[in-house]
Amino acid sequence: MTEPKQHHDALFKKTFSEVEHAAAEFRAVLPAALVSLTDFSTLTLCPGSFVDETLAGSQSDLLFTAQIANKPALLYILFEHQSTPDKLLPLRLLRYVLRILERHVASKTNTDALPLPLVIPVVLHHSESGWNGARSLEDLFDKDLISQANVQHLAPRLSFVLDDLSGVPDQELEARALGLVPALTLWALRDARNPARLVQSVGHWAEAMAELLRAPNGREALWTIFRYITLVADDSVATTLAAAIPDAKPQVKEALMTLAEKWMADGKAEGKAEGKAEALRKLLTLKFGPLPEATATRLTTATQADIDRWLELVLSADTLQAVLDN
Repeated sequence: MTEPKQHHDALFKKTFSEVEHAAAEFRAVLPAALVSLTDFSTLTLCPGSFVDETLAGSQSDLLFTAQIANKPALLYILFEHQSTPDKLLPLRLLRYVLRILERHVASKTNTDALPLPLVIPVVLHHSESGWNGARSLEDLFDKDLISQANVQHLAPRLSFVLDDLSGVPDQELEARALGLVPALTLWALRDARNPARLVQSVGHWAEAMAELLRAPNGREALWTIFRYITLVADDSVATTLAAAIPDAKPQVKEALMTLAEKWMADGKAEGKAEGKAEALRKLLTLKFGPLPEATATRLTTATQADIDRWLELVLSADTLQAVLDN
């Protein structure tokens, strides 16, 4: 089983490896003066990862080159999704930035490596607590000591741009105008592990989901996001999503039933009775709400032929009885 941490990384990487999506995030979180100096038409994804060896399997970082004030620079985005903020993150960032600069120098074997390119770290974070750790390397030193005359300028400095999703409300996230896929990705990263918040927020994103469904390749993009939700949420995710489908919002149901179609496909692909039965349970719960105890029992005792027949009926049926009575 893949570690949950890697599910976060996979969605982050899938979305923000796309240059246009990364550019939207940078435009939203970098200081306005820096955005005005950056030529985003030159933004290019660099191959490879710069994470620490102990995190090498997580693939939680991306590096881009861009022209800033007509000079080459590097934009480095690191995705942090720990349950609590890393108090030593600025020190870890310093190590990553140093590695990036060392690789730059090593690549200039026949030319002068100076001046070094500016490396701008951006930290994308989500957690239950929100970010409450240091925001610069200076913050890690004894404040009284480095405040002494002729000492402060000797302390190493490194600051980073923080995008803490934890407390960003839906309206503010929507106002960033990131585009459908980045916005829904950040919504999922923020809320997928919190059933109560997921129920409260899913309706807000109904129009975005419906619009994404109509876009080229949108169905697959929406499936990727919903698939992430099912991987990191608890077992009640189907019930949670079902509770979030208001009758007056058919576009929400359409979007969420995209997930249902994939669950059905997964169940058929699984081929095993237990896999198909689980897919059917999720489908029925998503479409009709929490299942009566008698229905849940019936699913556990159903034949393979019954399961296959009900899987075919569930997407078109209007009631639970219309599925199970055939």
